[in-house]
Amino acid sequence: TETLASSAAVGAVQRRALIRLRRVPDTSAEKTLDAFPECRDTLVRMYKEYVAPTEGDIVGADAIVVAPPEGFEPTSMEWTGYFGMLTKLASEGKLRGKVAAVVDAGHEATVRSFSETLSRLGLSMPSGDFDVNADAAERARELGRRVVDLVRARGPAAS
Repeated sequence: TETLASSAAVGAVQRRALIRLRRVPDTSAEKTLDAFPECRDTLVRMYKEYVAPTEGDIVGADAIVVAPPEGFEPTSMEWTGYFGMLTKLASEGKLRGKVAAVVDAGHEATVRSFSETLSRLGLSMPSGDFDVNADAAERARELGRRVVDLVRARGPAAS
């Protein structure tokens, strides 16, 4: 998931966008480390390198791109705080004019549920089919480029 999120970020940077990478926190870092001992070093590194998204990150951005791991839902415990924050900001009109996208980590139902939730919050989503022959990282890079292209076509987000 981290690799695909980074690939989407690279696509955005290729279009000269400024990006911020954030990570939705685990409900319990210790439980996650215990559940995935083979990923311990990677998880410890990510806990040091990434901070959780804040309202300021979202309000200050023209677009948000989420990269949920396979099998997660917007209602999964790890994501409820984030989507609660988005819902609050949407009710205050602070998401108006913003673009959102979901990185495909290989699970269609996950992408669909996150995309539907983001759309219900009033966020615009890039459209179009991706090259089915491209690998997941290239599709993520293309998604990052499309997000930037859509933001620029729409103009700056309303404040």
